[in-house]
Amino acid sequence: MIFTRPKKVGSPPTVYLISVLAFLVTFLVPEAAFCETFGIKDAQGNFVPKVEINVGKKEVVVKKTDAAEKFNSLSLTLNPKNTNLIKNVAHLNIQWETGGKAGKAIPFMGPRYDPNTRVFSDTMTKSTALKIIDTSKLNLFRGKPLADLFTVQIDDQALVSSESAIEKDRTVQLGTGRDVSINVDKNSILFDESNLKKGEMLNVDNRSGFDQILGVELPKKGFLVSQIRRRLEQTKIPPENWERFTMPADSGIFIVLIPEADPEALAQLDGKEIVIKAYQGNKIRETRRVPMKVAADLKKPGADLSSLERPTEQEDLKPAGSATKALGPRGEMTGPRPQPATAPAESGRKASQGAGLWLWILQIVNLALLVAVGSYGIFFMLPRIQVLEDRLSKNEMFLHGSREAIRDELEQIKREILQQCLEETRK
Repeated sequence: MIFTRPKKVGSPPTVYLISVLAFLVTFLVPEAAFCETFGIKDAQGNFVPKVEINVGKKEVVVKKTDAAEKFNSLSLTLNPKNTNLIKNVAHLNIQWETGGKAGKAIPFMGPRYDPNTRVFSDTMTKSTALKIIDTSKLNLFRGKPLADLFTVQIDDQALVSSESAIEKDRTVQLGTGRDVSINVDKNSILFDESNLKKGEMLNVDNRSGFDQILGVELPKKGFLVSQIRRRLEQTKIPPENWERFTMPADSGIFIVLIPEADPEALAQLDGKEIVIKAYQGNKIRETRRVPMKVAADLKKPGADLSSLERPTEQEDLKPAGSATKALGPRGEMTGPRPQPATAPAESGRKASQGAGLWLWILQIVNLALLVAVGSYGIFFMLPRIQVLEDRLSKNEMFLHGSREAIRDELEQIKREILQQCLEETRK
């Protein structure tokens, strides 16, 4: 029997090449950054670009699309749900750039930052760009879209991305490119102390241009209130129809979700998903999943959530009139518009009216005191002043008479002396 020595398996050259390329991509190529154009819509509904925003690993760069344009006001509002960013805002610096030259980095928490509203506001007239720098070791910006970090406003107008503005205005062609038939304004939902009272609202828009059949799956446990309403009619969709119902063209629905206050019930929602299906006949054409998370401090067995004021399941929720707008995945404002709070406005108006009335009363009292002082001066001090003037005039007449008498007496003495001198010379 003849034994042959096995050949040593050599690595082909392509293996070495792939290894080298992987090393270069991992260590030498910088992390990709999120860069997009943001702007506003004019009166005709056309998108007007304003700035280009680049979100990197350690910095956010906001650059004007037109360097000569002047912004009378530019505001950056921290996302209230990004607690990590809010807690470490002291590690942020801001740097202005003018004519391609970067200025000195100054603290973000300077005189232009309001800690109560978490808003940084300033003008941007001569500067062409600004940079927000993360000096911490936490990588506060890494892998996050702009909507998770800041809300940007220019001249009191919220900015929207160019891509989202174009997508919302056009009719979707199903099955082509990256288009989808429905639009969901949230990619995930986090329940914490900020939204445990009023819950969350998920907006779903029909972008296909024709009627669609949808199906929605919600967790059966963990919600105090879970409703699906049509946006235009404000009518509820019965739970037995959630599996399949029709959403008309150019309309939408919103899903109201208010969790239970019990920590055990909240823990059941952690990690669960809201599943939205779009049907084409009997087949599922598209599926959107929205995962849910619950803050760790709310899932603790000993957490006391009884002090929170919460609505009851029998309340007729009307998110179109009372809920605030939801931020879409790219920062655009979607969902129903909020109604103004009339009761606080009325109380504030009455308080201001009462304060104004008291100010008028104080001014009238001050005017009356001035009139009284003036009257006292006229009726009581004027006679005394006249008496003093009479006395002064009499004293002046007495002094004048005394001077005349002294002058006459001196003249008489002078004549007598001269007469005596003449008589002595004659002798």
